[in-house]
This record gives sequence, structure tokens and C-alpha cells, in this order.
Amino acid sequence: MKTKRQTKILEIVSTRDVETQEQLLQELQDAGFYSTQATISRDIKELRIVKELTSFGTYRYTTSNNEGSGSFSNRLNTIFVSSSLNTFVTLSNALFTLLKSIV
Repeated sequence: MKTKRQTKILEIVSTRDVETQEQLLQELQDAGFYSTQATISRDIKELRIVKELTSFGTYRYTTSNNEGSGSFSNRLNTIFVSSSLNTFVTLSNALFTLLKSIV
């Protein structure tokens, strides 16, 4: 669920002007993701989302303009790899437990 939520967060801040965490939380809820403000705050930090000044003098969340290690596609790849690794570890632990109970 974390991977899907973070992917949706990146999509939202890339396509809409989101000024507050509360607004982001509402956008996520509208998309069917239910979370807390604290979780969203951690996601923002983990995804390295920053606020930028708009031409209207307001601030909005955005992904980093850096095309290096913090690029949008690299962050999505990091989320995917992390999710895949967690799934692998979980399955490995389950298999180990099952084999241990057989022996």
C-alpha cells in the first residue's frame, strides 16, 4: 500500500498545485487512499518532495528538478525495488519457517 500511495503522491504533485499537506491528504482520499497527516509528512520527506514558489506568490509541492539520483523515474524505481525486496524477504522468511517446521 505504501508503494501505491507514494506513487499516487508523486502523480498528484506532478499534475496539480498542492499547497498544503491537508490538501494533499484530501487529494489522496479522493483517489481512495486513506492515511494520516503524519504518514503523508513521512512520505513527503522520503520522496524528497519540496515546496517551490509559484508565479502567484504561493508555494506548492513539487518533485525535485534535479535529474540525477532524485529524478521522478529514479524515485519510482527506488520505490519499486524497495517494495520488491520487502516482498522477497517476507516470502523467504515464510519459506524458511515452513521448511523448518517440516524438518
